[in-house]
Amino acid sequence: MAITVTDPKGMVLEGVRVEATGPTDRSGDTNANGQINFPGLLAGTYRLRFTGEAVIAFEREVTLRATQVADVDVSLNPAPEPPPPPPAPAPIVTPVPAPVGPKGQPLTFGIEPLLEKEYVRGEPRRETLLSCSGNERTTMIQLNEALPQRLYENGDAVYYVLGGEGSVTLDGRNSRISTNDFMSVPRGTAHSFDRRGNRPLVLMAVLSGEPCEKPK
Repeated sequence: MAITVTDPKGMVLEGVRVEATGPTDRSGDTNANGQINFPGLLAGTYRLRFTGEAVIAFEREVTLRATQVADVDVSLNPAPEPPPPPPAPAPIVTPVPAPVGPKGQPLTFGIEPLLEKEYVRGEPRRETLLSCSGNERTTMIQLNEALPQRLYENGDAVYYVLGGEGSVTLDGRNSRISTNDFMSVPRGTAHSFDRRGNRPLVLMAVLSGEPCEKPK
């Protein structure tokens, strides 16, 4: 039996494994010319199996008669391209914890006595620290003049009007405010305050999200 193996374009295929099972078992690899010969086979029906890394496995039956040399031409299809390797796993990023200021002391006091002690009088502005713990800072702000615009990139602020009247400009929008009014200012939001009337505008401000020991 003389076997020649080619691809669909007629190019010979070297190194293809050929196994013949039947009355006489034989096996071997095709040479540089894509050929392999199995001499001295007994007559009968043989099952030929063709395998290789670069081809799709193929089987064929061939009947060999006595004293006959069977020429077997086989065309094999190329094996499909292997799938691409899986992507490398994303590196594990360990989040860096946000800085936290020192723990403060428990406090209880009246705002009115403190206001009398820290009264702004003729100053343009006075800010009095009320408490400082972790990432929260509370101050009392007294305004005789406008408070310049503020913007906290990493901190959220809330304001409560303790006394007086004024206005707040929050993200470009101006509103009137008076005693007991409340304002919430998300981080990254520009805001400013101005006094109205003859009395100082008194605010309680709570800033959270940044270490309280950081100057504001």
